Amino acid sequence: MKEEIKGNILNPLPIALVGALVKGKPNYLVIGYISPFNFGKHVFFSLYKKRYTRVGILENMTFSVNIPSITILEETQLCGSKSGRDYDKSSLFDSFYGELKTAPMIRECPLNMECEVDQIIDYDLNEGIIGKVVKSYADSNTLIDGKLDIRTVHPILWSTCGDFNYYHIGARIET
Repeated sequence: MKEEIKGNILNPLPIALVGALVKGKPNYLVIGYISPFNFGKHVFFSLYKKRYTRVGILENMTFSVNIPSITILEETQLCGSKSGRDYDKSSLFDSFYGELKTAPMIRECPLNMECEVDQIIDYDLNEGIIGKVVKSYADSNTLIDGKLDIRTVHPILWSTCGDFNYYHIGARIET
């Protein structure tokens, strides 16, 4: 028997730290709902218009997507609980820049992407941000024969329905 439940059941999703240069300083925001599309050439996430990171995204029309591992869970949670208006998040991480120069990325995150804003969709209190992935980076220890092995990344997964807790990836299913 099936039971109806409320909410989006597409989960778990990876937690992402979206970065932007705001007033000359890197700032990072936790995004729990982020999705690749167009065969990974673009990403989409929804952003509350009052978020501080939005200022830098609109100013530079660039941002980064950083996938944290469970080793920086505490710092990730801090980025999700404090506003960059009141707390300098640039001191939490070693930031680096790629081709875009205005999309700060987090060296401690095993996976990083620098993106250009392609489109912004207005949803009243929120905006849908569509970014074109310019370049992607991975720690060399996450690659096996030049291919990403997600088991070595140890990403933080978020259950978007049910208990709304964090999880991590289990064993690989051989086929």
